[in-house]
Amino acid sequence: MPKDLVSVRGLVDSDFENPLRKFTGTFDGYDTAPAIGYAGTRVDLNFKDIDNIVVAKGFVYNFPTAVINVGLSNKHKSRYGYFADSLAALIPEEEDIKDCKGKVMTLVFCDGQDERPAPKLIWNKDADPAEYPDKMVPTPVWIVAEVEGVSAGGEVASVSSAAEWAEQNLIGKTRAQFNKWAFADSKVRKDSALQRSISDKSFINSLLQLKRVAEDENGVFQAADIPF
Repeated sequence: MPKDLVSVRGLVDSDFENPLRKFTGTFDGYDTAPAIGYAGTRVDLNFKDIDNIVVAKGFVYNFPTAVINVGLSNKHKSRYGYFADSLAALIPEEEDIKDCKGKVMTLVFCDGQDERPAPKLIWNKDADPAEYPDKMVPTPVWIVAEVEGVSAGGEVASVSSAAEWAEQNLIGKTRAQFNKWAFADSKVRKDSALQRSISDKSFINSLLQLKRVAEDENGVFQAADIPF
């Protein structure tokens, strides 16, 4: 049944609401522009080849890129501050955000929904003093949960090698989708032997022979213990 054009359901906060709630993507640098409506600077954080996408309920997201727009700030307890502190904790001390272009990151929207982290406290001059005496209001923000497989705990997240990382990312993809992902992924690009095995198809073939994965009727790879 076609969706009604006129409805009182499914309204959004604005025409520019970002439905993304979690994703993995390659950081593609940033752009800045003067803020509109106040004296300040806005930052576009650009990501490409995004994958492992989680969106808000009722939304879909079919684009290969994502842009997170935040107001630039030097305060820790700001939208940019929470993002910056989470990224800084996952990269070497001598590096800054400009050095992160090309690195694969996982970002999470802290809104407290569906087991995501709770909103962070940010000062808001318009906050109701009766409810927020210090004007520090819980506010949804973006944080970096992982950079190049390293999570906030300082450990490699769930995989110990580029091959295991590739195997994990094969699940849910067709051969064409996997190959496109693999040759854009910085972790895979650093392993020339793995790249060759993907190119000559021996990587996937060996996983099939070992029954670590299975290819369903639609050509999508699944974990071998998942029936289809």
